Amino acid sequence: MERKIRVQIPAYTDWWMRGARYGEVVKTFRHKTAKDRWGDPVEYHKVKLDIGGKITVVVANDCTEV
Repeated sequence: MERKIRVQIPAYTDWWMRGARYGEVVKTFRHKTAKDRWGDPVEYHKVKLDIGGKITVVVANDCTEV
């Protein structure tokens, strides 16, 4: 059984400012053209928010696991 990961999304997002701060990771992926300063691919999370049930995409390193 797959482990459910709960995260707090980054404070710089609009959803965090609106009060939807926590959610569950639905999918993790890497974008083939997005690279960090060392040339490694950037990892993203699709997070289903608790409030509103919307799905948003955020940078995985900016999330805090709860």
